[in-house]
Amino acid sequence: MDVNKGLESPEVRDRLYRLFRYGQVGRCVSSVTHDVNNMLGAIQAYAELLEMDEGLSEESRQMLGKVADSVQNCSGLVGSLGAVARRERPDVDVIEVARFVDGILAVKRYDFQVGRVKLETAYDDGIPSLLVDRGGLTLATICLLMNAFEAAEEVADRRAALRVVLADSAVEIVVWNSGPPVPECDRERMFEPFYTTKAGEHMGLGLTVARETARRHQGDLAYDPTRGFVLHLPYDTGLSP
Repeated sequence: MDVNKGLESPEVRDRLYRLFRYGQVGRCVSSVTHDVNNMLGAIQAYAELLEMDEGLSEESRQMLGKVADSVQNCSGLVGSLGAVARRERPDVDVIEVARFVDGILAVKRYDFQVGRVKLETAYDDGIPSLLVDRGGLTLATICLLMNAFEAAEEVADRRAALRVVLADSAVEIVVWNSGPPVPECDRERMFEPFYTTKAGEHMGLGLTVARETARRHQGDLAYDPTRGFVLHLPYDTGLSP
């Protein structure tokens, strides 16, 4: 294949430039999160010192408690962003799935609020912890959420849902939206790299990345017209490189 000839296509060049730009953004995020965490640590430390003041009023203590809670929430958001940005090396970790998903939702909830898309969540009881590539699974889940958000944005009944369910020897992250089902003609190709039916900034890589991530965990990503996109993760993932 003649690579230079392929670059003559304006569409291909545009997508490659966007990939390069997004890559640079990721590098900036990795750098900035370190500094932000240091600043948050300083705020936390000073708040704790102020709480030691015996003459502090109850109202002031409550305000300092809110400061501490806000610092922890910010730290969680920064951690989720950092997990997405650090894709050069797998970040293998044991996760509590519900807490993991809550962290991702905290990052994306603003988009749903601004877009007026109602997001429902539900978690089965007894979900086991999983050994995963935290950064890879974070990115995969974000891709599925944004895919649902964009589909729901196009209809009057703007709803999406994320459910974590127990399956046979596996955990499933199921993401549904109120938009129309994916047409039959697109279902075979929608997981192919760069295949997209959407215009604008869409790269056509989200579903590809999500499926590859699932398969590296010895699982899979499938589409069900009634359930939505189903990310299937076995208990014993046996992570592959």
